[in-house]
Amino acid sequence: MSRAAVLAAPLVTLALVSCGGDSESGANGSATTGTIIDIRGRVTELVTPGSDGLPGGLAVEGEGEEDTRYSSAWVRMKDSTIIWRRSGEDKVAASTADLQPGMQVEVKFSGAVALSNPVQATAAEITIID
Repeated sequence: MSRAAVLAAPLVTLALVSCGGDSESGANGSATTGTIIDIRGRVTELVTPGSDGLPGGLAVEGEGEEDTRYSSAWVRMKDSTIIWRRSGEDKVAASTADLQPGMQVEVKFSGAVALSNPVQATAAEITIID
């Protein structure tokens, strides 16, 4: 085996391990919007999508709870991210304009989760809960 292959193998392994699988179903399944919430907490930072086409994002800080996976996350928003506002027992459609720092939100991720500190992921669904 070449020296380059020997040096590259641990780096490739580290890259694969540090990017977690799909947050809802693991690396081999498709994402769904089940009852597990990836993170619930307060929005501590908000970057709105720019006119230059760059995606928006938000930092969320919460507490580890039985029905959540993470307590801190940087969450990217895409055009496909669905945003809701809880209204009693119902959810009504909302938009990125409704998001504000200090709000309590629940986020479900889509795709891979980078296991950094905080974790980094793309939001499939954001629900404003206060």
